[in-house]
Amino acid sequence: MSIATLTWTRGVRDLPVELDARWQTAAPATRLRWQLGTFAAVALIAYHYSLSSLVANVDLSTPLAYIGLVPGIALALAAARARPLKREPAIHDRQLDYIVGIPLIAAAAVIDVLLPYKYSDLFWVWRLDLVSFPLFVAGAVALIFGTRVLWRQKLAVSYLLLAWPLPYSFLLLSVLNAFTNLTIDALRAMVNVVHVASFTNASGGEVFNVVHHGASFQLSVVSACSGVDGVVGFLLVASAFSALVTGPRLLKFIWLAGGMLLLWVQNLGRILFIFWAGRVFGEHVAISILHPFAGLVTFSICVLVMILVMGSFRLRINVGEPLNPAEKAARNIPGPGQHLAVKSFYPVAGLLAVVALLLGVNNAGLRQFNLVSDASGGAKLASYSADPAKPVGWDVTYETSYTWAQPYFGDGSTWLRYEYVPAGGGNLHANLPVTADVVNTTSVQSFSAYSVQACYNFHGYKIRDLANVALGGGIRGQALSYSTSTNGDWTIVYWVWPVKDSARTNTGATHYERVILYIQNSPQTRVRAPGVTTGITNISGSLNPAIAADEQLLAERTYIVDFARQVIQAQSKIKPGSKFVRTVTNEPGLIVPGGNAPTGTGQLNERRAVVLPVAFLNLKTNAERLAYKKSHPEQFLPRLIKQG
Repeated sequence: MSIATLTWTRGVRDLPVELDARWQTAAPATRLRWQLGTFAAVALIAYHYSLSSLVANVDLSTPLAYIGLVPGIALALAAARARPLKREPAIHDRQLDYIVGIPLIAAAAVIDVLLPYKYSDLFWVWRLDLVSFPLFVAGAVALIFGTRVLWRQKLAVSYLLLAWPLPYSFLLLSVLNAFTNLTIDALRAMVNVVHVASFTNASGGEVFNVVHHGASFQLSVVSACSGVDGVVGFLLVASAFSALVTGPRLLKFIWLAGGMLLLWVQNLGRILFIFWAGRVFGEHVAISILHPFAGLVTFSICVLVMILVMGSFRLRINVGEPLNPAEKAARNIPGPGQHLAVKSFYPVAGLLAVVALLLGVNNAGLRQFNLVSDASGGAKLASYSADPAKPVGWDVTYETSYTWAQPYFGDGSTWLRYEYVPAGGGNLHANLPVTADVVNTTSVQSFSAYSVQACYNFHGYKIRDLANVALGGGIRGQALSYSTSTNGDWTIVYWVWPVKDSARTNTGATHYERVILYIQNSPQTRVRAPGVTTGITNISGSLNPAIAADEQLLAERTYIVDFARQVIQAQSKIKPGSKFVRTVTNEPGLIVPGGNAPTGTGQLNERRAVVLPVAFLNLKTNAERLAYKKSHPEQFLPRLIKQG
């Protein structure tokens, strides 16, 4: 070994010792700046997209807009509890820091890396990334500052859990309609006095007409504008203050209730101001300029007012009393010149930097879920049950519904069957139709209890292969091929996604749908598709492309996966609220939709639809139905259907 190599090896070996010595001899202010900077950097890198999605919601009119304030409020709580306080445990064990911190970091990594593959788009709907964030922060605090500081900051770290939107969704849905109706009733009474707008009975009684220079436009007051967002925001701020504020409990409750009432009243004033601005300056100024920011400004003013009047309620902010020097010495809490709680910092900082980079790359991948869900976990897609999308070159018709499954998937659930038939064009071609079964329910757990594979196994079907598939928009499904003793072989793909409940779009309710696409396998089946095989990972069974029958199943699997991807992309372009007509008339057939309903209209007075002939419905196989359609095309032309 050369002298240069020996010197380099010794330098590397001695580097940790030298870094620790520099760290221990550095000024306390320097150490604190390095600790704070490292903590801020790793937290922002690891969760940059999650945090930016929260902040982006603050100036939007959504019921959960102000949960984006939670990280900032948590920082304020941390600053308020920055100093050592009385009754604080004297923890100076670096091994304990590792025992506490590393498992917390590992738990956060497991949630962020593994669960998106398990739960697909539901990971973002449930915003599980915001469950892992407090775990990561707690682990980083333990490793960077020590367990003693983590104990001191337990309130601030725990407060981060309030950024998780899922619990609010369950609680708000039960009161949202009543709150919205109360706001609308109050506005109706107020516009009769101030005359900045007029109430109309259109669209279910939630529309106000505003007239600007003789031209009128309509403004709708929905749940997002009802003021519930301000009440939720004030509760978030007040819950933080409640941990720091001391005073009589009754007066604290009165202060809290008064703040909620003030926020609701200011929201009424905000809406009237927007009505007035629309009347004087026009729709563009009212909606595009004032509406996005007025709520945040008035909310901030009201919170400031409530803080300023705290003294009138005999409430005061108490951040605790720091220990005096004698108490510090008695409790052996290190002061200047004494031993450090964190003697070795740079190795931990390097480890956290690597973990943060890996989690940051994974966090950036959550952007893919924007197709199906917004930042608060609300569904963005129109219900497939109400308005199924179709790939280019295909038509979709309603076949039937099954009511016997409600005991399995819950009251109010639906199971509908549609059929796709070729119409010419596009890059998906087959000589047989594609069948779609869709179950719509509010109980997403029922899909696990009554899974597709369990159903097929129960009926004795033979599963030939099973594969995980990436379908786009963060949606992951499964494709499988199976054989039956009487009904032939089939290739299917299925997935679960959140959708807006088109019957109650004003409540923001989220339903879940399991969509299953089928195509029958037979010697005559011919399919042709782009053939994108990426994103298909076999997990059970095997198909041998050297065997002709297996080669056909592989081709059909690729085809049905491509079909599903195009359905998902087309569904993302449909506006929630349009509906299919699925009513039986006196005509000898069943009315089915002839195309997607116009968007933005809700209920329609008339539309074109197809009336399926009884002879067609009596046919048993898809091949017979396809032959019938080809020989009787005039019976499948859309007719004008009146709606009551």
